[in-house]
Amino acid sequence: MLNFGMPFLLETKSVEQAIAIAERLNLDFVELNSNFPNSQAQKLPLSTLQAAQNELGIHYTFHLDDSMSIADFNPYVRKAYLETTLEAIELASQLDMPTINIHFAEGNIVTLPDGRHYLFDYYREEFYANLREYRDAVEAAIGKKPIRISVENTFGWAENARKGIEVLLESPVFGLCLDVGHNCLVNYGDSDFFEKNRSRLIHVHLHDCLGRKDHQALGTGDIDLAKWLGLAKECGASVLIETKTIAALEESVAWLRAHDLKE
Repeated sequence: MLNFGMPFLLETKSVEQAIAIAERLNLDFVELNSNFPNSQAQKLPLSTLQAAQNELGIHYTFHLDDSMSIADFNPYVRKAYLETTLEAIELASQLDMPTINIHFAEGNIVTLPDGRHYLFDYYREEFYANLREYRDAVEAAIGKKPIRISVENTFGWAENARKGIEVLLESPVFGLCLDVGHNCLVNYGDSDFFEKNRSRLIHVHLHDCLGRKDHQALGTGDIDLAKWLGLAKECGASVLIETKTIAALEESVAWLRAHDLKE
């Protein structure tokens, strides 16, 4: 059986409101998101979250800030992002969160007459060393806890990003998050990487895509949603219905139920 969740939304003014929406729509989890000021790990109302978990059966995943640059060449920047991750791991331990989601920064780019050059690619040994440093610190913090870090595709992974993600995947505490809409926007250019590493798929961000617009309500775009839900079920991945409004979330849940895809 698939586990479905909802994202923390701009319309949700509090964690309590997000939990109430998840309960009303009979969803399994809320993805708390540290891009929002009221969803910072150190500000979250732990007792409220634990009560909802115990009384309603709602659990949580956690999305770290989109700007995370875990391999940044500046050691102070890297340290800040590592500490942010470690704080999220501590929160996950307290709330039995199975998944912490991160984006993989492409790093700075230098544009020359012959094209765009990724600095992470040009200085690849330092790039890999920084990733190994982050990976090993995160693995040590997680230990044997049932927590994993899922790395999400954003707008097409360049070859240097793929190699960097493979460095992270050398550790069992890292897995992959397939954002179906993001993949659609790059003509499914990341599909081969997910196919190669399908055993590491642990989380799916599901939304529809219509032309160049993603994060649309399910059933309103061009994506073969049943196909990707089938993959999530096969891999035992959780599914976040990643729309951006409450109305689109409600429409998406109704669409899943109407097509017998909610279970």
